[in-house]
Amino acid sequence: MGTLRRLPSAPRPDWQARARQIGHTYFRNEDGSPAWREDVRYDFSSQAVQTLRRVTEDLHTLCLRVVDDAVNTPGGLDVFHIPPLVQDVVRASWRRDEPFLLGRFDFAWCDGQPKLIEYNADTPATVPESTRMQSLWRAEVAPQAEQMPLDAGRIVARLLQLRAEARVSQTLHIVPYPDNTEDAVHARYYRDWAQQAGLEAVQCELRDLEISTRGHLLHKGRVVRSMLRMYPWELMFRDRGARHLAQCGCVFLNPPWTALLSNKALLPVLWQRYPEHPNLLPAGFDPATVTAHRPGSWYVEKPIHARGGENVRLLKADRILCAEGGTYGAYPKVYQAFADHSIQGVTASVGAWVIGHSFAGITMRESADRIIRHTSPIVPHTIRRSSFVSRLLGR
Repeated sequence: MGTLRRLPSAPRPDWQARARQIGHTYFRNEDGSPAWREDVRYDFSSQAVQTLRRVTEDLHTLCLRVVDDAVNTPGGLDVFHIPPLVQDVVRASWRRDEPFLLGRFDFAWCDGQPKLIEYNADTPATVPESTRMQSLWRAEVAPQAEQMPLDAGRIVARLLQLRAEARVSQTLHIVPYPDNTEDAVHARYYRDWAQQAGLEAVQCELRDLEISTRGHLLHKGRVVRSMLRMYPWELMFRDRGARHLAQCGCVFLNPPWTALLSNKALLPVLWQRYPEHPNLLPAGFDPATVTAHRPGSWYVEKPIHARGGENVRLLKADRILCAEGGTYGAYPKVYQAFADHSIQGVTASVGAWVIGHSFAGITMRESADRIIRHTSPIVPHTIRRSSFVSRLLGR
């Protein structure tokens, strides 16, 4: 059985200065709490990594089947509360096989098995910490250990592939979430990777985009043909400009169909289609669906659209045990069985990255209470050496 341990680790005294040298400036949250900490690390056994890779790729495949069902079933998109105005946009995006770039599963690690918490497959955050910060930490702190950070080289390779296949235009516009410090760092990283892939990378602000008389997206008078955006689909779909999406002619990374994967309604739909799957938790659109499986147990209430743990509540028999505020409280809710994913008393989330359709790295995040939120710090990880891990990393 794969094991995952939380171990003490001596932080580098100059790690913030080293972070700035690699262009990562978002290492402290706006509330002053650390967005990155390295006084601890998580250590995976090689078997745990094998399990995580297999489960990640298996669940990604199951998720794509759910998208296909929803797109091709009357009323299928209503389950995900996709606004009627843009449902045909989502369907067309899927049927054109518009390309997936990357996403991140978040898992609870329970008795040697990952249990799906959610899939961040629209605008996944933590990219800088998951790539250069992780790699630099290993090089300077644990050079003898193995590690599987998000593979930036594979992001570049994926962009190269899409460019070679003419599935993105030569110019890629990169649009961060408005006035968001973290996403500004994300945008710089994506711009660098796009340039490495031979693309012209244009970083621009959402407020600087316009709609032409023909419905095309314009940036400074230039038609936007391809866009990597950090403004999520659930907000874009409800924006007044959504009526132009069908004819704008822009290829988005990630495309409109990924709005289903980043939607928490995915959790009960997966459970309905694959009940008792060993890597899924009981989930439904009402609490009774969950408590019927585990009478008297804790369960989690989540809005179908929520970011960073906002408006998540942990309940037991209608008693609130833990809750997070936020701006998503008006959205419909889903319910999921609670998985105790604490390691040595600390709640740990195992992030498993997907690029294209393949497992592409690990990110660890932790919280002192039961809810992982956007301010919860990223923590480095190591992998105990084995021939399997060496082969997997190409070493």
